[in-house]
Parts: sequence; structure tokens; C-alpha cells
Amino acid sequence: MRWDIAGSFLAYAVPAVLLAVAFVIKVPLLRRAWQDPILRATALLLGIGAVTFVSLPPGNLHRINELTGVPNFAGLWVYSLLSVYCGACLWLIVTWREPPSPARRRRTRTIWIAYSLIIVGLWVTFFLGDHHVERLRDLDTYYATTPWMREFAVLYLVAHMMSAVAAASMLWAWFREVRDTWLRRAVVFLQVAYALGLVFDVAKVAAIGARWSGRDWDWLSTYVAPPFAIAEAILVGVGFIAGQTGPLAEERRRMWRTHRRLEPLWQAVLTVTAPAAPATGRVSGAELQLELRRAAINDALLKLAPHLSGTRRERARRAALTAGHPDSAARGIAGAVDILVAVDAARSADQGEGMAPGPAHDDHGRPSDVPDSELESIGQALRVHSSAVETIRRESVAREGLTPYV
Repeated sequence: MRWDIAGSFLAYAVPAVLLAVAFVIKVPLLRRAWQDPILRATALLLGIGAVTFVSLPPGNLHRINELTGVPNFAGLWVYSLLSVYCGACLWLIVTWREPPSPARRRRTRTIWIAYSLIIVGLWVTFFLGDHHVERLRDLDTYYATTPWMREFAVLYLVAHMMSAVAAASMLWAWFREVRDTWLRRAVVFLQVAYALGLVFDVAKVAAIGARWSGRDWDWLSTYVAPPFAIAEAILVGVGFIAGQTGPLAEERRRMWRTHRRLEPLWQAVLTVTAPAAPATGRVSGAELQLELRRAAINDALLKLAPHLSGTRRERARRAALTAGHPDSAARGIAGAVDILVAVDAARSADQGEGMAPGPAHDDHGRPSDVPDSELESIGQALRVHSSAVETIRRESVAREGLTPYV
């Protein structure tokens, strides 16, 4: 008994859902930036791919034939969609890879002229041929020796093979130039996808060729080829999605990581600045949350500026180095100590304890402000090296005659 994945509705539902979900995700961005050719090419690829795989289950093919009243019209419908899909793949790769230029416009124009002619050829050969017997699973081989229907099948296979070979060659040349991690992953997914597409084409061509020579290799077309087409579609969807959404996901992950690392510092300075209102609604994304946290910290540091000391930070850095911490960690510890002591000094001044508000007299030209580039390492120091920060902080508070606050 042969493995008949092509007869399973689920086999076509998986790539259809994957492509449809990716298309829906792109729609809001597409509406805002319709002029972006990469977005348009991506949307066309994902949308056509989803419709194609929704149409492919045998039951849906039969419904299309019944709806139109034309035997095997579903074959024409699917092969036309596949041709548009192939053209969209090449269009997206060219648009993705090359900067805007007259050469790129000529390439994309050539692609669409070629595939438009192929689609016209499919319609002409289909309606010239005799296809009165409905075939849902073996249309290519059943009509392999029928005038015009034979050309119909060969034409769509040539279109698909052209797409696979051209895409694979462009991706191979591109892979050697790509340095971005996510883009390299996307190119690998696509290379594997088009390799599987070539296997699909070879199996189909072999089955049709066998019919021409009087042999029966229909099983290659009916059972062997479809799984490769399904796997190709899944990998194409994953490849394009990964290449375009992967960097965005990575950037979002980086922002949430920074947001989390700044949390201890943000909590430490809440006593000198009001917490920002929580972000709500459609704008409460990672970027806004991070900006709100940075703004709250910077507002607090602005108020603490008279109490910050470059000399104190340098002294705390040396103490941390002496305690065995590496220089990167020592700088974070020193910044944390300086800010916490400044908070103590600000509290003492607010409560009228007579403490001198500014230590600028002993800075010896050292900048008293805390660089923005060190805020994340300061937050990490408060989280990871809290005991070292507290020890050095108490030493600094005692040295300066401040009242420590917990």
C-alpha cells in the first residue's frame, strides 16, 4: 500500500494555513506601505500560495469543476495559480536581493511577461484539448498523450522548473554575500524548498515521459511528487516569513531584554521620580515600554545630577576591581553605587539634614553624569551583584557622612 499523502486534506491544510496566517499578519503593514515592492511581492506570494493549497484537496477540485460546469477546470485554475506563485517567488527574490534600479525593474518586468505568456498558453491549450473525463488525482498522466492537454501539462511543469532553477541559482549567488543571520537562514530554507521543487518536477516529467513511451509510471506523479510540492510550499512560507519577521522578532526580544535589565535601576530611582503611566491600547508595544522606562530613569538622573560624582564612581570601580570583579562588571557596580548614594544624598537634602548637595568639588575634572551607554550594565549590576553594590555603597555613604536608606 502506497503512502498517499496527496489524498489527505490535512496535507494541504498545513501549508494553506501557514501561508494564510502569514498573509493576514502582513495585511496591516501592507495597507500602510502599499508602495513598498517587497511588501507587495510578499503579500502576493503568500495570498496566492494560500488560495492554491486551499484549492488542491481532491474534494475542492471536484467542487470547482461542478461550480464552473467545465470538466477538469480545477486543473487550469490550480496551474494558473501555481504560475502566478512561481512568478511571485522570483519577483520577491529579485526585489529582496537587489537595490532599486532600472536593471531590477527590467528583471521584474521580464519575469511577469514570461509568466503571463505561460498563463495565456495554459488557457489556450486547455480549451483546445479534449478533457471531458474528470481526473482529480492523475490529470497530467491520464491526458499525457492527448493533443493540447499534453502541451498543457508540459507548459506548467516548464514554468515551475524555470522558477525553481532560476530561484536556486539566484539564492546560491546571494548566500555567499549575505551576512545577516536571519537572512542566511531564510536563504537556506528557500534553497532547500526549491531543491524539493525540482524533485517534484523530475517525478512529474518522468511519469509523463513514461506514458509517451508506453510505460505506466503514474505512481511517480500521483504519489511521489505531491509530498515534495507540499514540503516546498511549507519551506517557502517559512523562509520568507523568517527572513522578514525574524529580524523584527529579534529586535523585539532585545528590547524586552533591555527593559527587564533596566528594571532594578528603574525601581531604585522611583523615589525621586513619579513612575510613568502604564502604556495601554494599541501603542503598548515593547518599544514604547522601553522608552517609558528609559524616560523615567533619565528624569530621575536629571534630578540626581547635583548629587552624582565621577570621583565616587571611580573609587567604587577600583573597589569592585579589588574585590575580583572584571572591568565591565566593575563599571556597572560603580554606576549603581553612585546612583544609590546620590539617592541617599537627595533624601537627606529633602529632609533638611544639612548634607552638602553636590560633591563636584572633589571630581577633579571627572564628568559627574552617568552615560546612557552604561545604564543597562548598571541595572544588571543591581540584579546580579547586589551584595557587592550594597557593600561599596555603605562604605561610600559612611565616607560622605550621609544617612543610608533601605
